[in-house]
Formats: sequence, structure tokens, C-alpha cells
Amino acid sequence: MIIAYGRGLAEKQAEGQIVKDAVITVPGYYDNERRRMLLDAAELGGVNVIQLVHENTAAALMYGIDRMDTEMPLDVLVYNMGGHDTEVSVVRYSAITDAKNKTFEHVEVLGEGFDETLGGKEFDHVLVRILADRFNAMKERKDKPDIRKNDRAMKRLYKEASSIKDILSANKLVNVKVSELADYTTLAFELTRENFEKECAHLLERVKNPIHEALVEAGL
Repeated sequence: MIIAYGRGLAEKQAEGQIVKDAVITVPGYYDNERRRMLLDAAELGGVNVIQLVHENTAAALMYGIDRMDTEMPLDVLVYNMGGHDTEVSVVRYSAITDAKNKTFEHVEVLGEGFDETLGGKEFDHVLVRILADRFNAMKERKDKPDIRKNDRAMKRLYKEASSIKDILSANKLVNVKVSELADYTTLAFELTRENFEKECAHLLERVKNPIHEALVEAGL
């Protein structure tokens, strides 16, 4: 359904032309089974897959097309943290000459590193834990059930966490307020970026691991 929807967007962008062929990007750590499942999904979505390309390789190709400088060889590290995973690639831009003495720009992937479970959602989980602990510690909540047992309240906390994360990306503190989260009790307190980062120390420590893996594989 997602691929069929994407095909519809592509056809709209192409002003009504039929789109059947596609290049689809995949995480570099996908094994053959997951790649075959994606190909099956594409077939069900009415799309003929010309090629599967690693997400970071596709990003490196676009950077190679768009970059303004002409320095070669040039080594670039591509760091890609998504909602659920992190991928790192080290690529080299250079030029190759064919048998007819024509020169073409060339990109080579030198090394890759991954963390399949490190993404933005992990930071959301930390924020939700902070919010839930703060709410449970309120005097109004004494002898009342853990807020984590309230599915509706937890959905609100996850929605709030996403907004808080965005605010703390550009500000040193945020005034948290979740009106009547449960039993007509409002959660309100001030959260600083410094405190949030302390709670995320175990995640921030993992940020550099895929970089190290990619650099080692690249011999750099």
C-alpha cells in the first residue's frame, strides 16, 4: 500500500504520466530475506524495481550531483539517523577514465557502519520515561496506579515528547505542560536540555560507534 501510494505521488509529479519502474532505497544492513520481501511488496504495489540501492549510497550520489566544489579525490562521511536506526557511510569522490579517454565522476563506498536500534524513537522513549516518572511522583498521584498502565495517557505523552524534543533542539529549556493527563491532574514542570542529555547519555555514547565502524572498514 505504501509503495502504491508512492507510485501515485510520482505519477502526479510527472503530470499524469504512467510510472512503472523505480529505484528503491533500503537500509544497508537489510539481509536478502528483507530485500526479497520489499521486492514482493513492490510487485504487489504495481512497481517494477530496477535496482535496490543503499540509502546512504543514494544520498552520496545526490551529494555528488549537487556539490559545488570540484575537489577530487574527496572523502565524505554520510551520517544518517532516522526514526528507528542509524547508518553511516564513508564515500570517496574521484574521476575515472574509460577506454575512449572520456572522464567520468565516480563515487565509491569505502566503509559502512550501522546501529539498527538507535534512532529518534529511542530519545522519545527517554523523554516519555522522564514525563511518566515526574507525573507518578506528584503528590496528587499518591497511591494511584502507574501512569504507564493508562494507554490513552501514554499516547499523549509520546505526542508531547516529540514536540519537546524539537523544542530542546533549539532551546536550552522547555516548559512542559500536559493538561489533565489523568484524573484531572495536570503535569507541569521545567525541563532543561542539559538534564535531558544526561538522561540520554547511554544513547549519545552509541552515536559514535557506527562512525568508528565505517572509518575502520574504510581504513581511515
